[in-house]
Amino acid sequence: MKLQVEQAKEHIGKLFPFKFTEPATVLGEVTAFPWSHHDITISGDFRYDGQNFIVNGTVHTQGDYDCTRCLALVQHEETIPFSETFGVLKDWEDEEASEVVPFDGETIDLTEVIRETLIINEPSQVLCQEDCKGLCVHCGANKNVSPCSCESFVVDPRLAVLRTLLDEKDDD
Repeated sequence: MKLQVEQAKEHIGKLFPFKFTEPATVLGEVTAFPWSHHDITISGDFRYDGQNFIVNGTVHTQGDYDCTRCLALVQHEETIPFSETFGVLKDWEDEEASEVVPFDGETIDLTEVIRETLIINEPSQVLCQEDCKGLCVHCGANKNVSPCSCESFVVDPRLAVLRTLLDEKDDD
């Protein structure tokens, strides 16, 4: 995932588009993520502003997730924008204080930027459908497929004594 940028120095402000598709394995050790077995597509553009290279783009990926509520297998696609500024390392005095990512001046390697973008934007919840009913807490049946025969109102065992008081009052 490398961009050849030396030609951009001759054309300050000109946008240079890029697009490539790679297997997620080029990002290193990412096997813990559902998108690790799929290809990722990176597209965008870069330009030279006279001092730094500005890269803007999107990462498109898909993964096989478990629905957060009912555990059904869901294929989830995501397109995530990213933006990063790169500068030639030898031009810097204080590398730590800069928000510019260093590079060698000829080739920008986007691998770490893409990896961080995907990991930071990993969804915390994926649903099979917006109104997923989930699983029955008692029998484990998928409520999206069919309703179960479990009692829907269950009293917390710590409050069961209070429930008996209500039952006694109804008997009177």
